[in-house]
Amino acid sequence: MADTVIVLCRYTHGITLRLSAAGEAERRAQLSKEDRPDRSPTRVVQQVTLNGANKAPDYHPKDNVMLGRVGRTAVDKAFWDAWLKQNADSDLVKNQVVFAELTDARANAKAAEFKAEKTGFEPLDPEEIKRKGLAAAEEASRARVAA
Repeated sequence: MADTVIVLCRYTHGITLRLSAAGEAERRAQLSKEDRPDRSPTRVVQQVTLNGANKAPDYHPKDNVMLGRVGRTAVDKAFWDAWLKQNADSDLVKNQVVFAELTDARANAKAAEFKAEKTGFEPLDPEEIKRKGLAAAEEASRARVAA
């Protein structure tokens, strides 16, 4: 198990990480600078699909609560390191939507850090929508009466 890392994904349904051939991104960038972009599909060398928050052990569809939950996937460390190098500037990495830890304990601690931080993919709370909608309607009504 020393050759694997635990990759955690905060997206609801997970994501597929794709590793392209070494130097492929640089080659395409150079061609684009020369105003000759390569529009052919990128050749994928290897890919791994990460489990999303809906695969977390404490997730239940009836409750549909995603906040603070993460999907966990054991991934080959060599793949993770190569993918991380290719995607260091990605928002997935910068915003820690996808991140890795070596042990379960560290993964649990890291996941706990995001307990209250939203990704933007959490389901809406129907009660909150009603409250906000009602407040907006009441405010509009008061504005009409005052005018």
